[in-house]
Amino acid sequence: MVNFLDEVQNNGRFHMQDASNQPQALNISRAEAQLVLSESAKSDLFENDQLKKSIETAALIAGTQAAKRAHEIIPMHHQNVLSWIEMEFDVEKDSIHIVSTIKAVGRSGLEMEALSAVSVAALTLIDFCSMPEGVTLQNTRVLPLPQRQKPLTISTQLDVGVLVISDRIIAGLADDEAGQIYRKGFAAVGCGTKNYSIISNDSDKLIEKMQEWLELDVDLIITIGGNGVGQRDVTLSALEPFFDFRLEGVEQSLYNIARINHSGFFYNRLAAGKIGKSIVLCLPIDVQMARDTLTVLAPNIHRIFEI
Repeated sequence: MVNFLDEVQNNGRFHMQDASNQPQALNISRAEAQLVLSESAKSDLFENDQLKKSIETAALIAGTQAAKRAHEIIPMHHQNVLSWIEMEFDVEKDSIHIVSTIKAVGRSGLEMEALSAVSVAALTLIDFCSMPEGVTLQNTRVLPLPQRQKPLTISTQLDVGVLVISDRIIAGLADDEAGQIYRKGFAAVGCGTKNYSIISNDSDKLIEKMQEWLELDVDLIITIGGNGVGQRDVTLSALEPFFDFRLEGVEQSLYNIARINHSGFFYNRLAAGKIGKSIVLCLPIDVQMARDTLTVLAPNIHRIFEI
């Protein structure tokens, strides 16, 4: 679903919300609608107090098609490639309860697909009624999803350290835009970001600073820079021997972001792993990737440290 203010440009014209920087994720939405029937409608739709199979099939197909084509009738809604559509029709005393469940891997929510499915399925049932004026469609709404069991979490403030490794920035030839994006973004979600430093591409200085922050028990250390393939790109060669283990899932997520930002070709190296009590992410100096990585990390940072 979209925010109205996000869809209006400065000139007052609508535009589609940019979802390109959102991470690919499994999205699930459910919706329901209630069709209250007259005696005439029940006679048209029911056989032996059950919804006629041929009519149920027609409504199921209509609801499925509506979910798949929701983007065609809702102007600013993104097109989603749906992986699963389920329609349920439960006959009650004087009504039919319709529920849809929609699944897809993508960047946008599926609420509009779920609502379209139950609405069009209900309209299809009404179309079979000889006297539709005696039928009421009501309580059409998005259903809340079951909440996963709440884990025990670390309730204290998480400390995030941002370590920038760049000869150019040290020499004053470039500004540290990417590092500031991480600092401001994590501060916005309540993390401490006092640990911030810029050093040259020097493995000894890098290990010295990392040791200092590890002794301070900094929860998340983000290094940016020194991840290329040049002789001065020392970050991974210096730090990899110290990793207790790698976080392959986090690394894969970061690579997916990088490939999108670089049109499928990405030559820099990335790393994510655990050193002592700290989680360490080694990322390139890339402003757009910093924004997109923050979009994924900032809302989920506390999940990484669930216990």
